Amino acid sequence: MTTIFKTCQPRADVLNGTIAEADFAADLAKVIRGVAHEDYQVPARFFANTYPTAGLKNLLRQVMGRLTGKGDSTAAIFRLDTSYGGGKTHSLIALAHVAAGMSGVSNAGEFLEARLVPTGKVRIAAFDGENADPANGRAMGEGVLAFTPWGEIAYALAGKAGYERLRKSDESHTAPGAETIAELFGQEPSLILLDELSIYLRKVANLPGARDQLSAFLTSLFKAVESNPHVALVYTLAIGKDGKAGDAYSGENQFIADRMAEAESISARKATLLNPTEDDETVQVILRRLFERPFCGPLGANGRSVAQSRLQEPRQGSR
Repeated sequence: MTTIFKTCQPRADVLNGTIAEADFAADLAKVIRGVAHEDYQVPARFFANTYPTAGLKNLLRQVMGRLTGKGDSTAAIFRLDTSYGGGKTHSLIALAHVAAGMSGVSNAGEFLEARLVPTGKVRIAAFDGENADPANGRAMGEGVLAFTPWGEIAYALAGKAGYERLRKSDESHTAPGAETIAELFGQEPSLILLDELSIYLRKVANLPGARDQLSAFLTSLFKAVESNPHVALVYTLAIGKDGKAGDAYSGENQFIADRMAEAESISARKATLLNPTEDDETVQVILRRLFERPFCGPLGANGRSVAQSRLQEPRQGSR
């Protein structure tokens, strides 16, 4: 059988051996700050390396439809459910790039209709629990140190003035009310992204009342988001298809899942559940990242390219 390397053209970083494991570690906070690896930071490169899975396209369509007011969905809150490594953070980064206008992306049509790509300003507030620092405060700019998710979101949405509005809540680790959060949205569309809440929860495990305050915040946030037709909230949760958490932060993830369910019951609206990548799309995701032209070779008898066939072959000794 013809080898993959004779049939297809690997990307330059693969051929040169310059691709590193760290390059595959998506970091939402770094992208928002503008300091991520260029494969994640530059929209054109990011989408060139990204396979448009059905889940990702559905997510972009629904969220951008709400932000632009041109969609047919009434959903305001979206939850990305997969196990660790299932593309949740990657999807949040895609949302951030699309909300910013997908500047320079030549294959934008693969992911979203042009009419749904925002042309005006969209406020983007992202909280990444892995980079949060509830003890020392995370530097946000202009001398602001944020200790909580609501402190970080306040600054991201409305700058220093927004943070000052919530300063007491942030410094005391006390959740703000829904009306106070709603003040931060202003007159422009706003996208709120929450990632790795379980890691944040582990960090505040010894802080009295921290879990209850996070629950109160999520309830207030849900209510505030639903009060504005041009605001969307997307959060991630490492929950398996059985509805149970199973990673290293299983206890925290299960707690958040339960509290989100409570918040949804109070707001009387369920979050729209989406899976960024289905199992049968994994091969396509890998091919898009590793090869320039993954389908350039001859097709086998089953209609798949050589690259697809080789990647889907069971390993020797596997079951």
